[in-house]
Amino acid sequence: MITDALTLPPGATLEADLCIVGGGAAGVTLALALEGSGLSVLLLEGGGRKFDAAAQEGLKGEVAEGSPHTPPNMYRRRVLGGATAIWGGRCVPLDPIDLEKRDWVPRSGWPIGWDELARHYPRAQEFLEAGAYAYTAREALGPDAPPVIEGFSDPDIISDRLERFSRPTHFGKAWSDRLAASASARVLVNAQALRLVAPDGPVQRLEGASAPGRGFTVRARRYVLAGGGLEVPRLLMASDETRRGGLGNEGGALGRFYMCHAENTLGLLRLTPANRPVALHFETTDDGVYVRRKLSLSESAQRREGLLNTIFRLHYPLIADPGHGSGVLSAMYLVKDVILPEYRRKLATVEIANRGRMVRDARFWMRHAGNVLRDAPGVLGFGQNWLRKRTLASRKLPFVVIASREGAYPLDINAEQIPDPDNRVTLTGARDAHGVPQVKVDWRMRGQDVDSLARGLRLARDAFARSGCARLEFEDDTLEDAVRASTPVGGHHIGTARMADSPGDGVVDRNCAVHGVPNLFVASAAVFPTCGHANPTLTILALALRLADHLKATAAQDRAVGLAEAVS
Repeated sequence: MITDALTLPPGATLEADLCIVGGGAAGVTLALALEGSGLSVLLLEGGGRKFDAAAQEGLKGEVAEGSPHTPPNMYRRRVLGGATAIWGGRCVPLDPIDLEKRDWVPRSGWPIGWDELARHYPRAQEFLEAGAYAYTAREALGPDAPPVIEGFSDPDIISDRLERFSRPTHFGKAWSDRLAASASARVLVNAQALRLVAPDGPVQRLEGASAPGRGFTVRARRYVLAGGGLEVPRLLMASDETRRGGLGNEGGALGRFYMCHAENTLGLLRLTPANRPVALHFETTDDGVYVRRKLSLSESAQRREGLLNTIFRLHYPLIADPGHGSGVLSAMYLVKDVILPEYRRKLATVEIANRGRMVRDARFWMRHAGNVLRDAPGVLGFGQNWLRKRTLASRKLPFVVIASREGAYPLDINAEQIPDPDNRVTLTGARDAHGVPQVKVDWRMRGQDVDSLARGLRLARDAFARSGCARLEFEDDTLEDAVRASTPVGGHHIGTARMADSPGDGVVDRNCAVHGVPNLFVASAAVFPTCGHANPTLTILALALRLADHLKATAAQDRAVGLAEAVS
């Protein structure tokens, strides 16, 4: 059942076995995974069934001076489905090494093992509509799949892995019929959670509102916060004024250790010869899913060199520079201002980083226009293909990939960063329309982040040189400066309520229960102790499904205890 909180009478009290706060991918998955468990579930979503720009006001906040982080309201949506309303669909599992205690990564080590997480990945794939759990080229594309770079092989670089892409699935649309028909789950939209009341340990009630002055109360046996890595610490901090800064903050970890992944486009990989075959474009699996290749640092290289997990993708030339000669890229640049702000920002970030190379005078714009005119048939063909494969398709082509006539490709990089306590989310004095304090975000590249990525690039350069397949070119003397200019991947909000066995080291335990608040759980990237290189969505859902199993088992124990007490 899906209802609107605006229809509730002011002061209404709602009851359920479980209250889930957040109607994004984690919240929807958890609610559906609990069908048939005998639990009554109430799912609260602060936005409506359709996007309303006014709802975004509640996500606004501040960015610390000098931090390159995006405004906190970007890459998020207050709507049923949450950020899946705008996500790109990239699905990638963590690697086993990411969960290990690594001597060279401070505060690393998850309290659960990789096998315990990985067993939930296949079902998470189903919710994401990302096909089979197959992340090597051979598994996903068959034994005849070509290599990412013909002839390339090196023990320091893994070259047979790939990324899978969801439709991308909008959870507020794809799963709405099932939610509406559910006998056990009730979804309440336009229902903003304001505060958890937990004076003596367990949460006694949740206070919410559908609009300023239209409050309601939820009483449940258990609660799950299924918001993102910004919203979870915000609610925990806003809910308790006596426990050292928020629920679960006994050890001071709440809001700290914030990670996003470092993103940059660095170096130029020149194939030798220039026409050496590469698997550049999106490929399609037998189950109809788009996949794309990547290169990554091997576990052995990470251990030997003390490096953070990092991946490289072959990228297209700098879109703002008309010297690429591509009519398609010039057309993209000329219309970039109509792209969603979240995706326009990446183009703008790369452009700003290279501004010294380009003068935007009349000649600059004429060169772009000339590229489009000279390649008019190609631009037209691309437009028709984009309309067919992206605009009108149910499963959408993720983005544009353009082959280089010179066999030269910049590297698009996503890199792990260390969990640093000074990268953090705090509350400000400003409040939203409901009176909830807004967040302030402070994210920066730290010295180890810069050093690891720079050394990883030098290691990759040596690997390509040994292979004879390509040359990786960059300015050695200024590499650290270029790396330091990396920006956070916009929608990856990770680590602000980290998982740890001890309340002195984290906010939630191995079952994602908030330390000191036994009936409160978190289903979010906020609980990741480290971030690896992988986009977090797939792992968020795997953890949500693991939590569903735990909640089912706990409910069964409760029923057994209740039955025993009744008999006695």
